Amino acid sequence: MSSPPKVLIIGCGVAGPVLSLLLKNKGYQPVIYEKVKMLGEAGGSLMLNPNGMKVLNMVRKIDDLLEGTATLPLSDFWHGTNTGETLAHNSLGTEFVAKYSQPSMGIKRTTLNLQLKKMLLDRGSELHEGYELINIEEDTDCVTAHFSNGQSATGAFLVGCDGIKAASRRIFLEKAGTNEGAPSFTGLTQTGGISKTPKALAEKPGTLHNWYGAGVHVVAYPISTTHTSWAVTLPQASEQPETWALASGEELADRQKMLLAKLEGFEPVVLELVKAVERIISFGLFDRVTLDREGWFSKRCVLVGDAAHPTSPHLGQGANQALEDCYHLSRLLPQVKDDAKFDEYVDLSKIFDEFAGIRQPRTSALVKGARKMGEERVVTGGPELCRQRDAQIAARFGDLETLKKSFDGLYSEPF
Repeated sequence: MSSPPKVLIIGCGVAGPVLSLLLKNKGYQPVIYEKVKMLGEAGGSLMLNPNGMKVLNMVRKIDDLLEGTATLPLSDFWHGTNTGETLAHNSLGTEFVAKYSQPSMGIKRTTLNLQLKKMLLDRGSELHEGYELINIEEDTDCVTAHFSNGQSATGAFLVGCDGIKAASRRIFLEKAGTNEGAPSFTGLTQTGGISKTPKALAEKPGTLHNWYGAGVHVVAYPISTTHTSWAVTLPQASEQPETWALASGEELADRQKMLLAKLEGFEPVVLELVKAVERIISFGLFDRVTLDREGWFSKRCVLVGDAAHPTSPHLGQGANQALEDCYHLSRLLPQVKDDAKFDEYVDLSKIFDEFAGIRQPRTSALVKGARKMGEERVVTGGPELCRQRDAQIAARFGDLETLKKSFDGLYSEPF
């Protein structure tokens, strides 16, 4: 008997492992290639919303997936001034499970990544770490990936899940005659970390907080019953390289000092989060030109997640949209029937085109929405502009009916 069709998946973040698990259930042989030599402690947190949670629940019940993690679903959303004056507050998160079957919750990125890695290995999928993609060759009946370590792999098709700086995207756009160049810096940076939840926030469990100051935005949400993830968004004239490296020691102290200076005048609980952090990550927010539908795929390659539609974190939809991608791509690919005759009953170009047709309009709109929200939240130029921003925040997040419709548009998907 011939082997199942091999699928080359580039990247082992969130989308890569989930897509691997979904495709394995349909008879494929997914193999993941990750450029990092050993996945471990890195990055901060993720906001998992009902649309993404539904897809995760397809591979394993979320409670089992996050075994050992004391999760705390979101119930409330609070928006306020830097001094703690409430601009808008609602408890719509309490309705999410009844309306969308899943809650919203924050989670430590490493926890989810390593659990997904363990699951795919436990279920017999292959993972090769230390494999950095440098070239792709597409033939009539196969695709071959070449890696910087001198290794290569051949499969039926390739899926690029390797993020905003995706080598998969760069390579096949270049082969199509487009030299996209590096991502462009948005002029905003984020610095954040995970801290033990201060008493003032512990008294409001399950609440996502947003503070708005002059030229600064702070967001904080629980990632467990004991810890809170937070991030400070600031304007910066010069480009700061994107990095998920964790700062500690003297570098940590320097960043804390910088943040505390920027956060002068903020209510004490925000300063407490910064002072209590053990490690900090800092990274620039970058952008890419939105790809047309045809730019998402070639004959035997297709992009997923940030490789296709990188988005800033201001809507909390990056990982969730990548998970929606995984659902739709796996749904459109048929159950394997006859391994030896795969190309006779599967038209990959048609499937990839349908996939991009479903996903490109939705993700491009969300990318624009997240970009606009980031620009609106971080206001410079004086007190009057800040007052106007605060009034907009109060109006937008105080209009519960419009807010419910917005949540419906996000969380009723992908099924």
